[in-house]
Amino acid sequence: MDFQNPQEIEAKVEARHRVFLILWAAIFVSVGLLSTLAVVIGNKGTPNPALSYALLGIGAMMVALSFLLRQKLSQQALDKNDIAALQTAHILSLALSESAALFGLVDRLSTSSSTSWFLFALSAFGILLSFPSKDWIRQVTYKQ
Repeated sequence: MDFQNPQEIEAKVEARHRVFLILWAAIFVSVGLLSTLAVVIGNKGTPNPALSYALLGIGAMMVALSFLLRQKLSQQALDKNDIAALQTAHILSLALSESAALFGLVDRLSTSSSTSWFLFALSAFGILLSFPSKDWIRQVTYKQ
């Protein structure tokens, strides 16, 4: 059995956590850019409340699904001691949360509805709640 120095393990945890933070920040910034794009392009669509509420419902389901999948896939990664699977779970969760912002942009461009701002906020909220935890990375790294 190969034993590693705790400082080396902690350095690996820090490096992997930085990768997770960079991914998290990039997705969070992209939501800000999408909302800025919606402001710059302006109102050009025709009102369609049915489409707006449908997009709002789909966006909310995507954010909820992101939490469920992240929890399930992260637990599987912890059980398998697979840091790559943990990173995949994190990226998938962020992408699903970001999709709510994409639905908000579609809503803004097609219907000029004010519910699009709720989708942008919901997406940002989902991403903020998916902030990467060092504890999960430590659990996988120390088990290896």
